[in-house]
Amino acid sequence: MNEVQLRVIVADDEAVQRNVLKEIIHKLCPSFEVIACSNGKEVYDIFREKPADIVLTDIRMPIMGGMELIKKIFDEFPRTKLILISAYQEFEYAQNAIKYKVAEYLIKPFRVSEVQKVLQKVQNEIQIENENENSLNKYQILAIKAKKQEEYNLLQDILKGNPEAVKFNEEKYGILQEFGTVALLRWRTESADSQKVCGVLSKQQQSTLMEHISFLFPHMFFIPQTNDFNKSVHKAALLLPKETALEVSQKLEYSLKQLQPDNIIFWAGLSNTKLCLAESAAEALAQAEEMLAFYFYETGGGIFSFDKMHTIMDIPAKPTASFENQLHRAIRNSDANQMHSIIDNMKTALSKETRCYPNKIKHRVSSVIVLILKELENEILQEQYDQLLNQSYQRYAECDSFDQLFEISKQLLGRAIQYSRQKIYQSDVLEECINYIKAHLDSDLSLQRVAEYVHFHPNYLSAKVKEKVGLPYSVYVLKLRMELACRLLMETNDKIREIASRCGFQDSNYFNRMFRREYNNSPEQYRKAHKKW
Repeated sequence: MNEVQLRVIVADDEAVQRNVLKEIIHKLCPSFEVIACSNGKEVYDIFREKPADIVLTDIRMPIMGGMELIKKIFDEFPRTKLILISAYQEFEYAQNAIKYKVAEYLIKPFRVSEVQKVLQKVQNEIQIENENENSLNKYQILAIKAKKQEEYNLLQDILKGNPEAVKFNEEKYGILQEFGTVALLRWRTESADSQKVCGVLSKQQQSTLMEHISFLFPHMFFIPQTNDFNKSVHKAALLLPKETALEVSQKLEYSLKQLQPDNIIFWAGLSNTKLCLAESAAEALAQAEEMLAFYFYETGGGIFSFDKMHTIMDIPAKPTASFENQLHRAIRNSDANQMHSIIDNMKTALSKETRCYPNKIKHRVSSVIVLILKELENEILQEQYDQLLNQSYQRYAECDSFDQLFEISKQLLGRAIQYSRQKIYQSDVLEECINYIKAHLDSDLSLQRVAEYVHFHPNYLSAKVKEKVGLPYSVYVLKLRMELACRLLMETNDKIREIASRCGFQDSNYFNRMFRREYNNSPEQYRKAHKKW
């Protein structure tokens, strides 16, 4: 890894885990300054004196846990890269952490190679961000920040529940003391990893959207929000004084209808009308965020108003136990076609139900799939199992629509079936390999030759044979040859030279030495003692 001086904090209440991880990072990145802490409060206290570049934190810790810590760092130190250390049973925590821009996950127990991969990725991100910032001179950076940051900070204070911020500039922001509404706008733009699909806006389309919004709400306060984990997703809060929720809804629905024919798609969540926007902005933003979550069901854009939809929040997700049982059977039978059919039926059934809050349906479906994956731990190779669980965390956290939820489920279970079949195939091939060895004890059974016969890498074959029989490959072959020699000595009158040849030894003297080493007797002495007359 590149030798770049970075400040890293490891937080874990388990001393062994903490110290091992610290030592791993020291070995992988000797130039890093690595600090170890036993809880989130220790980390936060250090940050108040000097922030770190990277924080690796466990979820469960005393005094201040990992979730509270990453929220504080996300709010106050947005440049810091966060890496969450979690166990499989903490899947729901891992999902929730996505909104705090967690860069990566380390799933316990992790390997050194996984730590290296995560650190390399985060280090590369830091380097790119620094290069982008350095492309401007310091004066330009300060000028841009000074111009934008003051208003941005003030409006963010209002959104966080500090109406007193208005008093700093009553002339400009006094209108926020009036009634009004908060809207949270969401749209997508092209990025390096985005596909050319409906709803992905070009720069020109984005400009057209902003022109519409500015025309509809000439007195709005436009506050960009921190991007999601998906770089192509953008959000902005609109503080809309002297606008009722009904008026805002009608204007946005009209605008969406006008723009949709040109594939300009957006979504908006709306609060109800507040008597004093400055005093109620935080509550209004929370309402708008809750409503915006319903974009999950609408791929073609949509306006979601708290006045119309807040009662949906209490509707439970439909039980999926019958589908879960069917999926268990399909996976046990490695039946991919049946699995696809069951998931399609589950999707159809859930789509016909009254819509519940999106996080409920995401959690219900993802929990079913993750539970099935966990039950496969001993059915597939450990490395593939770890990879599959880790991937399920990430894919479900990034899930962007109702349709995608079920496509992700098909892909994960499809991969699980594929891995299961591979293990069955490998097990069958290994059995074939052992039968081949037993049937050809008089032939060349070098590891290379047998590996070529079953189309395995020699190292892989050696490891698998040892895993199955408990002995290294060469020791196992010798054991089989010695057992055959013993049977031939007891059951035949063949000469020692002939028995040695039938057991794969071209040199009878060498055979004698190996036999004596194994049984503390020469072949002749063994025959006299055990010969079946």
